Amino acid sequence: MKFTKQKYSVLLFAFTFVLLVSCDDEIMDNINENKNSPTEASISLFLPQATMSTIHGVAGDGAGEYASFFVEHATNVHLNDREPFNINSTVWSRVYSTLNDLDYIIKRGADGGIEEGHYVEVGIAKILYAYTLSIGTDLFGEIPHSEALEGSENRSPGFDSQQEIYTFLQNYLDEAITDLDRGTLGNPSNTDLIFGGNTEMWKKTAYALKARLYNRLSNINPQLSAEDALNALDNAFASEDENLIFDGYLSGTTNDNPWAGWQKTEQTYAISETILEVMNDFTVSGFRDPRAELWFTQIGDEYIGAPPRQAETDLTHSMYSAPSEENVLYDEAPQPMLTYDEMKFIEAEAQLRLGNRFEANKAYEEAVRVACRRAGVSEEDINAYISQGEVFPGANNLELNHIIRQKYISFWMFQSIEAYNDVRRTGIIEMNAPQGLPLRLAYPPSEVNRNPNTPSEIDDNTIYEIPVWWAES
Repeated sequence: MKFTKQKYSVLLFAFTFVLLVSCDDEIMDNINENKNSPTEASISLFLPQATMSTIHGVAGDGAGEYASFFVEHATNVHLNDREPFNINSTVWSRVYSTLNDLDYIIKRGADGGIEEGHYVEVGIAKILYAYTLSIGTDLFGEIPHSEALEGSENRSPGFDSQQEIYTFLQNYLDEAITDLDRGTLGNPSNTDLIFGGNTEMWKKTAYALKARLYNRLSNINPQLSAEDALNALDNAFASEDENLIFDGYLSGTTNDNPWAGWQKTEQTYAISETILEVMNDFTVSGFRDPRAELWFTQIGDEYIGAPPRQAETDLTHSMYSAPSEENVLYDEAPQPMLTYDEMKFIEAEAQLRLGNRFEANKAYEEAVRVACRRAGVSEEDINAYISQGEVFPGANNLELNHIIRQKYISFWMFQSIEAYNDVRRTGIIEMNAPQGLPLRLAYPPSEVNRNPNTPSEIDDNTIYEIPVWWAES
């Protein structure tokens, strides 16, 4: 089911209106409370806001945009460098504010809550919570969780290990699936901005996220991670028509795609040399990946990549190729978060780890085809692409190197966080930036200064030396 832009606009207006209107005469009489800031809101009003916080604030604006520089999908050609310390405070605050909003929905609709019985909305919120929490821990490593979200009752929460958080994530997604099967007293078709209350698609999304997170543990337990990922995939997206892709951004400057908005205001992005190198590695001389024509601008008749983190300023994009504003960075551009082609890449990797070369190759070839179709490549051009170079090496020659590099290409440019995770986990794609690849984000100064439990060994220097738990080999 596709969410309409009109519905998004109406819901966003309604939510904003409620927050601006006084809710009770007693509140007006209480001088210690702001009459224009209600202390409570219903699930039907809160779910759209929390959903957009996850999509826009966590997956999009901020973390995703900077990850594109770290993983060298793009190069910054604006006047100012984009360093890890420029973004850690923003990412931290957006992750926790979003978790707090989602936790509010979960507690309000669960058994014993004020709106008890809104189980489908609770299930949706738990999936978005798991998605948001996974991004937080994947970027920072150890973070507060079991003692977090307690407000003034606990201003110095302890830090949970990633192993503990990953165990929680899988259990929480199982809970979400159970909640989705319980029915609801509400009407999520009007407040679910992604699937319009379609519980089957949300369950498939939960299993897709489970598969992603299981596969992330390939260095921790190669065999079990592969088996668990494949088991989750049995219930995840089953065709290229099934994806978690937000398609509700609007034209303008307020509700547009955040990546496009950033490009409009700062002209920040150029194409990195690295993404062009990876794409060219698969093709013979003189043949171009057909996605390049759809994705990148040309300088003369060539695609010119910018050197990562050392490019010259190029606000007019006359020296380096830029993302296409027609096909990629336009206001209404959809934002993929979990896709069917990612599931097939995960399947290929898991099967290869288990030694099932035929099954791995079959999944890999489907993943490449689907990724190209999702990019808008015609069947004729897809067939030409896969028939030459190193695109389809065959079952006997398929290596993890093929899978990760094609997956890296497919993640350009809105899924840079997942590309960043894969590069840190496998080390397959060599980054070209002279500073090296940051292996995590440093904790923001506000947390370091306020919370004595903040790990002291992580700082702006050691983030290039100390990997997160699942990236250890």
